[in-house]
Amino acid sequence: MSRPTSFSRARDRTLLVALFAPLVMNMLSGCAARLKPADLPIEQSVLSAEAPLWSALAAIRPGDWFQLQNTGEQAIAWRLRAIDSAVESIALQSFIWKDDRTGSRILGRVLAAADRGVDVRILLDDSFLAGEDVLASAVDRHPNIEYRVYNPLVNRKGGMAARELANIASFHRIDRRMHNKLLVVDDRVAIIGGRNMADEYYGYHEQHNFRDMEVLLGGPFVTTLGNAFDEYWNNHWSIPIDRITEQPAHDRDLADLRISLAATADSGLPESETDLQREWEREVRGAAEGTARLLIDNPPVASPGEGGEEAVQLAGQFVRELDSVEKEVILVNAYFIPTHEVIDSMERLAQRGVQLIVLTNSLNSNNHVTAHSAYQHHRREVLRIGAKLFETRADAKDRDRYMQQPVADRILGLHAKLAVLDHERLFIGSANLDPRSLRVNSEIGIVIESRELNRRLRKHLTLDFSERNAWQVESTAEGRMFWVSDDGRSEIQPASSFFLRLENAFFGLLPIEGEM
Repeated sequence: MSRPTSFSRARDRTLLVALFAPLVMNMLSGCAARLKPADLPIEQSVLSAEAPLWSALAAIRPGDWFQLQNTGEQAIAWRLRAIDSAVESIALQSFIWKDDRTGSRILGRVLAAADRGVDVRILLDDSFLAGEDVLASAVDRHPNIEYRVYNPLVNRKGGMAARELANIASFHRIDRRMHNKLLVVDDRVAIIGGRNMADEYYGYHEQHNFRDMEVLLGGPFVTTLGNAFDEYWNNHWSIPIDRITEQPAHDRDLADLRISLAATADSGLPESETDLQREWEREVRGAAEGTARLLIDNPPVASPGEGGEEAVQLAGQFVRELDSVEKEVILVNAYFIPTHEVIDSMERLAQRGVQLIVLTNSLNSNNHVTAHSAYQHHRREVLRIGAKLFETRADAKDRDRYMQQPVADRILGLHAKLAVLDHERLFIGSANLDPRSLRVNSEIGIVIESRELNRRLRKHLTLDFSERNAWQVESTAEGRMFWVSDDGRSEIQPASSFFLRLENAFFGLLPIEGEM
């Protein structure tokens, strides 16, 4: 879990650390403490739990079923329902978990599930755990909760930037982060996609909220996702919090946490068993049927950062999915900095007459200026290939669909990572289309074969591509670009201020793309 900040600048921070890493590593070589990987007994997800609710849902749809989680309001409701419905096990894997309103609501329900006797396993990346060891250790004090941290930093004091500098002698290891997002309940239902557990992913942030996408699913395929969680949980770089923290928790810390959650979580009362079953049955009856296959980076056998391309599989799998498209690809991705492999695939598709459509962030909507600075070098290349290129407007006129009122002073950013592949398939997962996701971090996603779910996703995306909500980027024969929306045409990149343009221009001069 992580405390709320005004807005994350993790990529910008990582970039600065990366630029200075070689110099500082030479200075600190041999001086830093070394992390020892954990050697723990193998733990496996439980077999599908037997409970009246799950039996009733299996009777309605015995095969795999899928429901898109299009809005934050919908997504938080079903995440809480899934946790409230657990009878045996919860496996929760995430990149970010803040102790803001949303994170506290989820934590309160997780503790309630553990109180019911549910076995809970929490696996969190260490990127945003600065100052959170006491809280994490307090959660771990619950007898039914195990809390592990993936690829943790050894020196854990200070803020995020200070921690990374203190651990810079291990930069190649700590640079490879676990970006996966997954929730598996009772081996019966799961949620997978792009959302972290914090206000901005569900529309509650006071400044900047995300348009994101997940899928809620049930059926036999959930076992595959449970096994994927196990691969990371049992990796020797997933280390129990009590082995790395310098601030061990006591039982009173868990008691204090409960008091704090009761006062601030604003979680409301869980639904009754009757209401839960009614909502689940309605959701499953309205779900789309289909089949799924997993795209995932295996956790490294060696130290993270030393496994090279052997530890990265999702990128190649995704390119093969692209290459198999026959008529149309729609790429919706928050951080679109296409690697050579992605560009080559797009060129092959264009040569076969496949229509290519891309939606990514604009300068105003992108919460990482450095990512936008790297992306902008690819605009002409993408347009030259023949793709239609759109950028999310921070002032999207329908942004109230993705955030709570009032929206007048709030901006919208794109965080979804999805692809529409012809009219039969779609991809939803955690992977951005940038070098960091495709070559450095670990990622997870699924390809779903379902004409009905494909149709529903296309319908949802109509709003995102509307000129009310996105700029279409076009170019003249001479290569000059311009941006078009319902507010008119601009021959310079839309930006909220001169200083934002200046920051973007500065980062655009740096050789930063490999760390984005």
